[in-house]
Amino acid sequence: MNLLACQIAIPRTRCRDDQLTHLRALCRRLRAACRERVPDLIVLPELSAQEYGNGAFACLHDLDDDGRGPVTGTFAELARELGCHIAVGVARRDGDRRHISQLLLGPDGDLAGVYDKLHCAQFGASAEAAHFTPGQHLLVTEIAGWRLGVMICYDLRFPELARRMAELGFELMLHPVAFTRDFSFASWHAFVIARAMENQCYWLSLNRAGEAWGHSLLCPPLVDEQHPVTAFGAEQTLRWLHLDRTALDDARRRLPLAQDRRDDLASLRTWTPD
Repeated sequence: MNLLACQIAIPRTRCRDDQLTHLRALCRRLRAACRERVPDLIVLPELSAQEYGNGAFACLHDLDDDGRGPVTGTFAELARELGCHIAVGVARRDGDRRHISQLLLGPDGDLAGVYDKLHCAQFGASAEAAHFTPGQHLLVTEIAGWRLGVMICYDLRFPELARRMAELGFELMLHPVAFTRDFSFASWHAFVIARAMENQCYWLSLNRAGEAWGHSLLCPPLVDEQHPVTAFGAEQTLRWLHLDRTALDDARRRLPLAQDRRDDLASLRTWTPD
């Protein structure tokens, strides 16, 4: 599978005009990047259609999208033009609620999947719970013969979620994030590596660009000297990535976790002295 992972800088967005100016400039960059070749999937970060933070969250009435609005329409048009899938982060309006969502648009421009963040972060530099509602469904789908799962940022901290999605057969996790340099930043990469290796999958954790952001990473299903983590810097970049199914199969063969995993742990008693 060929991915175009877009660690993008996102400007101040407090109204629809700000947002659409940002999206038009982004689409021009994506068109230019795909002039010579087209990926199977373009991936954008969490809330990639807007600024992240309380200033923008207070303006969600001007920035959100219900899946039929100008944000979705902009990327649906681009997906049709390029003939590829696009995963984009939006503030999704659903009746009187809003979700932090990742929309998956197909090459025909139609909506091919929606994931709403299951865990809204309310710590450090994050203040999501006052503005967004947690989601109520999972997303595992197929693109170019690969099973893709989606989770967003803070969802990473809950291993039972990744384990459940592994049971549904995902091979690549799309993990759009908005990690800034609060206390949670230092442990982010360690969690990604652990989740990728314990579930034996590729894991793309994609942040927005900037001095206080950046440092996205692609983790293979087994990290060793021949298969290192692909790490980004802080700068804005559109990074082409190729996923190798041989590496996926080899990791599962070399380290037979599926064979050795025990399903009886919940029934085991704790030790007590005789």
